[in-house]
Amino acid sequence: MPLSRSLKILAILVVVGGLAFAGRQGQRYYKKNLAAPRAGEVVYREDCMRCHGPVGQGVAGKADEPLVGEKSVASLAKYIAREMPENDPGTLSAADATASAEYIYQAFYSAEARARNHPPRIELAHLTVRQYRESIADLLGSLRGAVTTTESGGLAGSYRGLPDGDTTNVSAKNEIKLVDRVDPTLDFDFGNKAPAPGGKPEQFKINWTGSLLVPDTGEYEFRLTTPNGARLYVNVPDNGTQKDAIIDLWVSSGKSRSAQAPVFLLGGRSYPLKVEFFKYKDKTAGLKLEWRPPGGAWAVIPRTNLAPKYSSFVHVVSVPLPPDDGSVGYERGSSVSREWTEAVAKGAMQVAALVGPNLYALAGTKADAPDRAEKFKAFSLRFAQLAYRRPLTAEQQADLAQIYAPGVAPEVAAKRAFIFTLSNPAFLYPGLGPQDDYAVASRLALTLWDSVPDATLLQAAAAGQLKTEAQVRKQAQRLLKDPRAKAKLRDFLHHWLHVEEGAEIAKDQQEYPGFDQAVVMDLRTSLDLFTEGVVWSEASDYRQLLLGDTILMNERLAKFYGQKVEAGAGFQPVKMDADQRGGVLTHPFVLATFSYTKSSSPIHRGVFVTRNILGRMLKPPPMAIAFMDDKFDPSFTMREKVTELTAKPACQSCHVTINPLGFSFERFDAVGRVRVTDNNKPVDATSEYTAADGQVIRLTGARDVAKHAAESAAGQAGFVRNLFQSLVKQPPAAYAPDLLGRLTDQFRADHFHIRNLAVEVAVVAALRPTGSATPPAR
Repeated sequence: MPLSRSLKILAILVVVGGLAFAGRQGQRYYKKNLAAPRAGEVVYREDCMRCHGPVGQGVAGKADEPLVGEKSVASLAKYIAREMPENDPGTLSAADATASAEYIYQAFYSAEARARNHPPRIELAHLTVRQYRESIADLLGSLRGAVTTTESGGLAGSYRGLPDGDTTNVSAKNEIKLVDRVDPTLDFDFGNKAPAPGGKPEQFKINWTGSLLVPDTGEYEFRLTTPNGARLYVNVPDNGTQKDAIIDLWVSSGKSRSAQAPVFLLGGRSYPLKVEFFKYKDKTAGLKLEWRPPGGAWAVIPRTNLAPKYSSFVHVVSVPLPPDDGSVGYERGSSVSREWTEAVAKGAMQVAALVGPNLYALAGTKADAPDRAEKFKAFSLRFAQLAYRRPLTAEQQADLAQIYAPGVAPEVAAKRAFIFTLSNPAFLYPGLGPQDDYAVASRLALTLWDSVPDATLLQAAAAGQLKTEAQVRKQAQRLLKDPRAKAKLRDFLHHWLHVEEGAEIAKDQQEYPGFDQAVVMDLRTSLDLFTEGVVWSEASDYRQLLLGDTILMNERLAKFYGQKVEAGAGFQPVKMDADQRGGVLTHPFVLATFSYTKSSSPIHRGVFVTRNILGRMLKPPPMAIAFMDDKFDPSFTMREKVTELTAKPACQSCHVTINPLGFSFERFDAVGRVRVTDNNKPVDATSEYTAADGQVIRLTGARDVAKHAAESAAGQAGFVRNLFQSLVKQPPAAYAPDLLGRLTDQFRADHFHIRNLAVEVAVVAALRPTGSATPPAR
C-alpha cells in the first residue's frame, strides 16, 4: 500500500476517533450540565442497577457488596457525584447525584430501610453458655437459702498457739487464742518469730476464713507457697472435708515450696474460702496466697477480692459447652448441635452428682424414712417449678411423676428427675410457654442477671404485679442493685472495649522494657476501676467514659508511666493532661491492645473507634493486606506507612473514615505513653474527618475524637444498641422499628445515665412491646 494512502487512512481514523471523543465529551457535558434532572429511581435504574442490582444487593463480578451503610444523604450524594458511574465517573449532574442518593438511602441503604425491607424478629433462643451456668447456680442456691457477701477487706484470721515460755510442747492442752483479726492479704514472712504477741515462735496455727469475691467468669488458678503446713479450700461444700482441699501442703518440709490448682468460677459472686496453716518446730514460718485470674498474671489476692464474712458454696457447672453464636456482634443461643445437646446432658448429670450428697437434706427426709419417695417427688416438682420459672402444668407434673415408677429406688429417681428437668426445653428455652407475668419475670431476670427469677420476682408474678411499666421498672431497679447485674454490665463493658483481646498483649522488650504481664494485669484492673467508677457513680454519665482525664494507677503503673502516687495506697486516680487524654479511648490498656508489638497501629485504633465508639458501619476489606514494616521506606513515620499502604481507591472507601481517627492517636506509642516524635520526626496527629452526617471535622488529636464521640448522635445510638443487644440478646428493631431512636432520645434526655438506660432496656425486653407500643415513660 502506498505511503500516501496509509497516511490518508490514518488521518481518517484520527478524525473519526476525535469526533467520537468529542461526541462522548459532548454527551458527558450535556448529561451533567444541560439535561433535565431525572427522578432518583430513574437515575439508579439507568446508571447504577447494572452493577448494584435492582435492590442494591450487588452483582457478582461487578459490585459484590450490597449497598448498605450509615452515610448521610449528603455524603452519599457527594460520593456519587465524584465516583459514579464506575465506568464514567463524574458525569452525573449535582441534581441527579442528589436524587439518586435520596432514592438509594430511602429504598435500601439506611438502617430504617433495611429494617423495613427485612424486618428482624424476636427469635426463640436457648440459654447462652453464661445464662446456663448462672441459672443452674441460682437454682441450686435458692434451694439451700445461699448466703453471699459483697463487703471486701480481707480474711478473718484466728491465731492460736502455745503461750510464750511454755515448755510442755503439748498444743492441745495448753493452746491459747493469740489474736483474732482481719488480714487484708495473705503474704506473710514471720521468720523465726511468733505471728502475734504472747505466742511461742516454735509452734502455732492460723485459720483464715471468709469469702472470695470473683469479678469475671473463667478459670482461676490458685497458688500457695509456704515452708510449713497448709491447705487451701475454695468453694467447698459446707460439709466438705480435708479431701476437698484444692491444695494440700500439710506435710511440712521446712523448705519453701509451692503448689497450684485451677478452679472454674462465675463472675459477680462470692465463694467460701479457707486456709489452714501450722508451724511445728520449723526454723521459719511464712505463707503466700496468690491467684491468676482469666487472662491475667500471678499476684497476691488483693483485699478488694477477699471478704471476712462467710459465703455459701456455689454449684458451678464446669462441663465445657460449645461457644455461642457471636456472628452478629453479641452472643445468642441460636445454634443447636449434637455437641451442644451432649454438653447440656453432661451438665445435668454433673448437677445430679453435685446434689447427691445433700439430697436427703434438700428433700427434708432421711435414708430410712418410709415416705422418702413422696418427699423426693415433692422436691422434684418444686425444683422443676423453679427451673421452668412458672407453676407446672398437669402434663409436666405427670412427666415427673412417671420417673418415680415402682421398682425404681427413690434416690435414683430423684437424680433422674434432676437430669430430666435440666434437659427439658422448658428450662433450656425460656421463651416457651404462655406470655404472662411469669414470662415477664423470666425475661427481666435474664436481661439483668442472665439467670432465673428470684423469690421476690416470682411472688410478684404470682400476684399479677408485673403488668405495667411502673411495676416492671420497680423490679428492674431492684435487680440492678444485685452483684449479678454489676457483673453483667461489667461483661458488656469488656465486650464494648474488646478487653478480652487485651489479655494477649505482648510488647517487644527491647522497645518497651518493663512492660510485662504484671503491668498488663494492672492496666486491666485500672480500666475496670475507671469504667465501673463511672457507671456506678450517682451521675452514671456515659460521656465521662469518653471525657474523663484521670487514670487509676498503683505504684507499678506509676513507675512505668512516670507518675507519682502514694506508696502502699493501691490504685489511685492520677490527673492527666486533659488536652490530650480522653477517657477509655486513651487509657493505656486500650491503646496497647490496638497496637503492634513494636509500634502504634492507626488502622486498628481507627477501626475500633469507628465501629465500637462512633457506631459506624465498616464493610470487610476487599482483600487482606498484611502490614509488613520492613517493606516501607525506613525513614517513614507510622502515619506515612499507613498513608502509603491504604492509598488505593479500593482501600479509601473505608480508610477515608478509619485513617483520620487512627492518626489522631499518634501522640501515643504502643504502650499508651505520650510521645512527640516518631522515627525522629514530629508526630502529626491532625486530620480532617467526615462524620456520618457529612460534616467535616478538624481533628488535632485524641481529645478531639473523644469530644466528637461524646457528642455524636451516631455514637450515642451505637452505645444504646450495643447495650441493648448485650443485655437482651436480640436486635432493638425486632421490638419496634423506631425503638433504638426512642431509647436514644430518652438516654439524652436522662443526661446519658447508663444505669437508667439498662433499666429501660430491661423494661422493654420484659414487656415485649409491639411496633405500635409507646416508649416507656419513667
